[in-house]
Amino acid sequence: MHPRKAVTALAAAAALLAAGTAGAETNLVYSTYVSQGSSSNLQYEGYLDELSRRTDGAVKVQDKMYMSALMKAGEHLSGIGQGLADVGYFCTGYTPAALPLTSMAEMPYVTEKGDAVSATLAELYESYPPLQKEYEKQNVVILAFDAPSATIIGVDEPVSSAADLKGLKVRAYGEVGNIVGKAAGMIPVPMSTADIYTALQTGAIDGYTGIPLWMPGPENWLPHTKTIVAPGIGTYYTCGLAMNKDVYDGLPQKVKDEIAKMRREFPAKSIEYVRKGDAATVAKAQELGVDFYRFTPEEVAAWKQAIDYEQLKADWIESRQARTDADVAAFLQTYRDTLAKHIPQSSYEQKFPE
Repeated sequence: MHPRKAVTALAAAAALLAAGTAGAETNLVYSTYVSQGSSSNLQYEGYLDELSRRTDGAVKVQDKMYMSALMKAGEHLSGIGQGLADVGYFCTGYTPAALPLTSMAEMPYVTEKGDAVSATLAELYESYPPLQKEYEKQNVVILAFDAPSATIIGVDEPVSSAADLKGLKVRAYGEVGNIVGKAAGMIPVPMSTADIYTALQTGAIDGYTGIPLWMPGPENWLPHTKTIVAPGIGTYYTCGLAMNKDVYDGLPQKVKDEIAKMRREFPAKSIEYVRKGDAATVAKAQELGVDFYRFTPEEVAAWKQAIDYEQLKADWIESRQARTDADVAAFLQTYRDTLAKHIPQSSYEQKFPE
C-alpha cells in the first residue's frame, strides 16, 4: 500500500472508531498548494482549528502540507478523493471538467461580492442535489467554500490606461486569460500560482492575473510589480475545503452536524480574511512604491463588449452541458436568483488607495 494511502486508511479507521467510542479522535492530513501565510491557507487552518474545538477534539489535524508538497494544484480535488490527503484546498478552475455546475459561478462580470458568492454556493450545496452530486462523483464532501474576491492584474510596467496593458505576458487562470487576451491584446500564460514567483524573476512573464488582491503580498510578487490594476471583471474563482468522503462518512453524526453549521457560517468569516489580506497587500505595495489603477466605467464596458459577453454565456452553458446530466441553464438561473438574495447582505468592497 502507498504510504500516504496507508495513513489515510488509518485515519478512516480512526473515524469509524470515533463513531462508536467516546473520546476517540480522527487525525487528518491537510494539503494545500499555496503558501502557509496566504489568506486562503490561514482561513482554512483557522477553520480546522475551530472544528477541533467545536467537536471537543474529535477531529484534529495531524500533518500539514503546504506549497504543493504533497500534490500539485490541479491534483488536489482528485487526490483528496483518492485518499492522498484527508482534507485539502482546491480551486475549480484547475479541474473545471469535473465541476461543471460549480464552474458556472466563475462567470465574469457578475459581482465583486465574494461573500455573497460563497454564501450562495454553500446554500445550493445543501439544497440543489445535482451540485452536491458532482462532488460525490469525486468522492469528496465540501466542508466550506471561501469568499472569492475580484481579480486584479499586476504588471512590472507603469499603467495609466487599459491601453498600456497591450502585449504584456501575464500568468492566466481560466476565462480571465481569454478576456485579457481578447480585450487587451495581452498574452496569457497558463501556470499555477506556485510558479509565478520564478516566472517573474526570470522574465518569463511580465505580470499576473486571475489573482485576488490579497495574494501578491504574502507570495512576494510585489518586488516585481510596478502597477496593480482593477479591471472590473468581478469574482472569477470558486475554491473550497474538501474532505475525503470515506473519512467523512466515518465521522460521528454530531461532527457532521457541526460541519454543516460551519459551512453556512464560513462565508462571513472568510471575507474577513480577504479584507485583512487585501489591506496587508496594499500597505506593502505602498511601501515598495507600487502604483494602483482602476479601470474607468468606459474601459470596463469596452472590455466586456470586446469579448462578446452574451456569446460567452451561451458558450459556457453549452460546454458545461456536455459534461453533466444536470440542466446547466436552469442551475445558472437558480444560482443568479440565490446570489441576488445574498448580495444585499455583503459587507465586502475591494479598496485601492485614494
